[in-house]
Amino acid sequence: MKIVSWNCNGKFSDVFKEIIKENADIYVIQECEDPSKSKVEEYKEFASNYHWVGENIHKGLGIFASDDIKLDLVDLDDGGLRYFIPVRVNDSLNLLGIWTNPNVKYKVAEYPNEITRYYELHKGSGFFNEDLIMCGDFNCDARLKSTHAKNVYRMIEKMSEIGLVDTYHYLKEEKQGEESQATFFMYRHLDKPYHLDHVFASEGRINEFEIGDEVKWTQLSDHLPIIFKI
Repeated sequence: MKIVSWNCNGKFSDVFKEIIKENADIYVIQECEDPSKSKVEEYKEFASNYHWVGENIHKGLGIFASDDIKLDLVDLDDGGLRYFIPVRVNDSLNLLGIWTNPNVKYKVAEYPNEITRYYELHKGSGFFNEDLIMCGDFNCDARLKSTHAKNVYRMIEKMSEIGLVDTYHYLKEEKQGEESQATFFMYRHLDKPYHLDHVFASEGRINEFEIGDEVKWTQLSDHLPIIFKI
């Protein structure tokens, strides 16, 4: 199964035709429009099998699947945390789409804590287990240092409780904050790289993993897509 995670930087209905060239089974898209409110018919046709959450109809979190994929929303209260979509895929896989977007004063420090809080809220539900795949724009990069970095490591430690690792760092054997590949370029400037987008899975669950070409994708967004197979 092929999955793509991408923060499209808004106006997804204008650019979705580019990302679907990846021919993935599932797309986890951050900052996308609510398809039910869109006036773009082709976008609505693409979104025939999806779940979406958000407060702004122009920028939310969506999971889109091909029609042959069974995509069931799992009934987990978000507890006011933003944004998470828990789904059961084909009755065999738990997938958690993430776009951290905390409504707090100190956003940089708090981004990783949104994930930790969601985990703590639902770790007894059975949804969080070693077969879970988590992906999205975590807004987490240890190079931001200080309290943010401390919270990144705390989040990673919590995920290790159920046997999940950051797939990029596991495969590349790189340390947090020392990534050789970025996933985000501030203002789309290639000299302002960060590694904000992540995939968590158990060791060895994902072997085919790539980050999209920076020259191509920064024409469309400040984030690069993450493309992987399970």
